Amino acid sequence: MFLVLWLPKLACAQASLSDKYRQRAEALYGEAKYEEAITWYEKAYGLVRQTDPVRAANLCVDLSSMDYMKNHTRQATDRCLLGLRYINKLKTAPDSLRFKLFSSLGTFYIALYRKDSAQVYFRKADELLAHNPRIEQQIPAYVLYHFNNQGSWFFKMGNYSRSISYLGKARKMALTSGLTEDIAYIESNLAGCYEQMQNFSESLQHRQLANKFYHKPDIQKCRNLSGIGWTLYKLKQYTESLRYFTEAEQLMMKVRRGKKPTDYLSDQIHLWRMMSSCCREANQLSTSDRSIQQALRLHRQYIGSQGTLLAQVLVEKGELHEAQHEPEQAAKAYQDAIRAVCRDTTGLAISWRNPSIETTTDETTLLLAATHKAAILKRRYDATQKSTYLNASLDTYRFCVSLQQRIRHGIDTDQSQVIFSTHQHSLVPEAVAVAFEAYRHQQTPVLRETLFQFFEQAQAGSLREAFRLNTIKPQTLPGPLLEREQQLKKQISALKKRPVSDTTATTELTACQLQWHQLLETFRQDYPAYYRLNYQDMVMSSRTLQQKLDDQTAYIAYVRQGASLFILVATPQAVDVIRHPIDSAHFDRQLVKLKQQLYEDPVLGRYDGAAYAAELYATCIESVRKYLAGKTRLIISRDWSFNFLPFEVLETGKQAQDYLTRHVAIAYAFSAQSFFDSPQRSIHANPVLVVAPFARAGALEKTVNRQGPVQTLASSEAEARSIGGDVLVGAQASLPNFLKKSLNRSVIYFATHAQTDDVDPANSYIAFYPGETDRLYTDDIYNLSLTETGLVVLGACEGGSGQTMKGEGILSLARAFAYAGCPSVVTTLWKANDETTSFMTIRLHHHLSRGLSADRALQQARLDLLESSLLPKYNHPYYWANYTLLGSYNPVMAGHDRLVIVWWLASLGIIGLLAFWQRNRLIRLVKHR
Repeated sequence: MFLVLWLPKLACAQASLSDKYRQRAEALYGEAKYEEAITWYEKAYGLVRQTDPVRAANLCVDLSSMDYMKNHTRQATDRCLLGLRYINKLKTAPDSLRFKLFSSLGTFYIALYRKDSAQVYFRKADELLAHNPRIEQQIPAYVLYHFNNQGSWFFKMGNYSRSISYLGKARKMALTSGLTEDIAYIESNLAGCYEQMQNFSESLQHRQLANKFYHKPDIQKCRNLSGIGWTLYKLKQYTESLRYFTEAEQLMMKVRRGKKPTDYLSDQIHLWRMMSSCCREANQLSTSDRSIQQALRLHRQYIGSQGTLLAQVLVEKGELHEAQHEPEQAAKAYQDAIRAVCRDTTGLAISWRNPSIETTTDETTLLLAATHKAAILKRRYDATQKSTYLNASLDTYRFCVSLQQRIRHGIDTDQSQVIFSTHQHSLVPEAVAVAFEAYRHQQTPVLRETLFQFFEQAQAGSLREAFRLNTIKPQTLPGPLLEREQQLKKQISALKKRPVSDTTATTELTACQLQWHQLLETFRQDYPAYYRLNYQDMVMSSRTLQQKLDDQTAYIAYVRQGASLFILVATPQAVDVIRHPIDSAHFDRQLVKLKQQLYEDPVLGRYDGAAYAAELYATCIESVRKYLAGKTRLIISRDWSFNFLPFEVLETGKQAQDYLTRHVAIAYAFSAQSFFDSPQRSIHANPVLVVAPFARAGALEKTVNRQGPVQTLASSEAEARSIGGDVLVGAQASLPNFLKKSLNRSVIYFATHAQTDDVDPANSYIAFYPGETDRLYTDDIYNLSLTETGLVVLGACEGGSGQTMKGEGILSLARAFAYAGCPSVVTTLWKANDETTSFMTIRLHHHLSRGLSADRALQQARLDLLESSLLPKYNHPYYWANYTLLGSYNPVMAGHDRLVIVWWLASLGIIGLLAFWQRNRLIRLVKHR
């Protein structure tokens, strides 16, 4: 009896003593006395491990954090799994404790390169937060780490926008909760994110801010110093970079003194790798070699022969071998790096084989190593002309392009997609060059198909991804979830317009962004069909392309790489690829000179671009002239570097003003698949929609506090009335009125002003009445539902211009309409002349209403201008060449001629039915008699 009464008291005393030990451990941790802190955490755990599951689980979290800090990640994971076993035996357990275990496991599984497991546990933690918001007040530091750690992971995965959302939430929590010491961690991760985005100046600011916030001479201070060194290295400030690396190494020696060989070992190896890179670029090759050899020896001795860190070290070793002119050793190092991030290495030690993508533990590092490998094998071929190297290089480039696509499928936002494209912009052109070299020696159908697939991946990857998801989502996800996503995107767009000083809006924006990203995670984890199709490429073959082309149409795609312009041409009869040698600097000068002639208002000056236009015609069109005999229509996919060039203005040179537009209709495509796979829309009878906000001077008089003049577009009202349909003119053409209108139209015409921002495309907009606040920004356009719209006509200034991004092309307003689902956009490339634009728009509508296809209608409108009485006044391509068609050329209106035919067919049908009825009536009458 005495024992029964004594046991609860003993358990209570042990719990109380455990709490005291834990408090002492936390105090020691705050003083950076980590080893002593671990000792007291262990003592506290030993007292409750068999008697108090909740306290034991909490201490498992504490000890796991200490293990993780010392790079003992496997041990940290096991401790948290043990903590889950403690509380799973209980009927109830604190949500805050479950949250800590779930979030910690998510973090540890990232470090172990088990992405799927990390996603599962992070999501469990997010769901607990959503279910019980009080957790944020109960354990703010743990919730802060939860967002910080996820933010760190997302930028490594290429989800930069998502990373900044999560890190922004963590930073906000640190400030509001008074956890200012933790800002150093967050700033460091923000620096890493901006570094990955190649915004090194912004990264350096965050690194230096993190360093100011953190003063303790411990491992975190060491990481801050090495981070500054790495950003300075990226900025090519090698002397300053080495100074910070040296300071970090000196501190590292103090931190690791007296510790186990494995304590902070990953940090030491990472530092040596960065120092090697910096010394190599500074041409201190012996110092670089010494650093990398130390890193390799310690990793293999204490950590093993697998892992991302080892792969990164081996990639650096390969680059060092290249600097030392040792290509064979470099190729071996890259192959070893590939093996280091693959679970199944069977066969990878043989020749130059590539792994199965499914076996990788780190797709991003694998792509880095494989790209280096492909390039060095190509250089070995150039030096030796041995086909073994060429074939191995081509196989590796195929693997890289496939892996690049897989990584892209996991990136959430358009902005992050664009950044990913800029990072990877050279991969596909290099792959095209290697594939063409193989094709030159052996023109097999397989190699020709490989080339076609590479051309398909060459540009606008983010837009292709959007098209793909727009197809997949309605097939695999419930309508309410899609509506919820659309609502969140609209809320995000609206909140982004609020002033930065509006702290309430900033908080709401972060919350909406987090909800949206978590909704995307729901798509992936709860809907297997969506997940499966998301990672399944929808590929058009060259044979399918040929079947979609008629005898009058040719498809031409361009890819630049070094001193070569590769041109793919497809007709119903043939698919071929040619290489046109170019002087790259001269080619760029031609483009710049012609652009200056086209984009700058001549003010009735002379046109001096004919010679440049003729040279570019010889390069881009004459090279494939033999395939174009009898063709009256071209579909052109331009290389991102000359996305701005209207091919219509190129001249044959045979006679004056013999422009290409006189011979062919032209439509521009991002790829063959995106061009032909857009859903076929039935032509409906809904009236066209015309928006002309600044048609009258009176519309401008009511505009107050305008920044800069908004000019009256004098011709736009006549244009709007001439086109007819549903017309919004002057004050009626406000943004709210437009958004109330159904967009289920054959054509939507915008006769208004537009503004493009070459620095931040999100600030580009289309102006509505009155011109100051009523603006349709890029993000707003993204959120429009234009899948039932046939054609958008942007008769606005510079609707097709904008920031040019490597691998993507122009981030224009026209591109935003395509992103929103509109299959065809007619847009201006530079500032539009009011009179000529109005004339061409009216003629375009006339030809569309006759049932002409969009490309032929636009061509004919342009020819109408060239043959009109306006030509003497506007005989300069500036006035007519800026109107181009982006996307499908399908007819969007039934056409008068077609309606007449339909009327006659209907009439004949009715007459036939009447004759049949009369015949049967006579037969019955005869039988009756």
